[in-house]
Amino acid sequence: MIFIDNYILIGNPVKHSISPMIHNTFFKDMGYTNKKYSLFLVEKLDKNIIDDFFNKNVKGLNVTVPYKIDIIKYLYKIDEQAKMIGAVNTLKYTQNGYIGYNTDIDGMQDTLKENNINIKDKVVLILGAGGSGYTASFMALKNKVKKIIIANRTIENAVKLKEHILKYYKNANVDIFSLDKVHCIENVNIIINTTTLGFGESIEKSPLDESFFKDKNIEFVFDIIYTPFKTKLLQIVEKNNIKYANGFSMLIYQALKAQEIWQDKGIDMLYKINIKNKILSNYKK
Repeated sequence: MIFIDNYILIGNPVKHSISPMIHNTFFKDMGYTNKKYSLFLVEKLDKNIIDDFFNKNVKGLNVTVPYKIDIIKYLYKIDEQAKMIGAVNTLKYTQNGYIGYNTDIDGMQDTLKENNINIKDKVVLILGAGGSGYTASFMALKNKVKKIIIANRTIENAVKLKEHILKYYKNANVDIFSLDKVHCIENVNIIINTTTLGFGESIEKSPLDESFFKDKNIEFVFDIIYTPFKTKLLQIVEKNNIKYANGFSMLIYQALKAQEIWQDKGIDMLYKINIKNKILSNYKK
């Protein structure tokens, strides 16, 4: 009798997620015939749900909206990186309970690595001060950037993010701007868009217009949106002959980091890129 190790994604909604495609492609590629990844809609999160997964020996969970923060109170402990960001997206089974992790920083880092981008000592402009803005900020500081600039429509949220950053990086060089004042910024090397401008009802919008890209030493633009694959922002960036990436690689690499945690095994970067390309060929069909 073959015992199946179950891994699941919980959230609301979950039906449009491509996480099963990512993880089951990885399992198949690795020859893991006893491992399976599936979706589980949770309409209301509570301790009983987590206890039920634990009692059924579910080896790992991914957590998506709206439970990335609420899940924390039901965990045995959380990793330091997840603590800094203030959100959890990956749970690993241990005999004492689930440990919570956040793999989004790793997904961002690997996207930069894939594109041969080194952000050490660079000036990084982060557009947005929501959850992904926290991730981008701590990823940048972890990689020893010279300065981060946070630009957000609501300046109060940018202030809140800066205050949170300074709890962990007391000497961090952090500037804040209202998004409509970004043209006052004189020098930027890397841009990371974490806003939703360019997605959904805002598909025809960009957080930056074409004039921003003149004479600022911009080397790379990373838009975490991947639907559409080339946002209005990235269309402008391409027109200005600046290197860029969308959020598809980040989606794959944060999932593969979860696999590293679950399987207690590192994954080579070239192999990650190979898996990403396999999934991309299926995703586009």
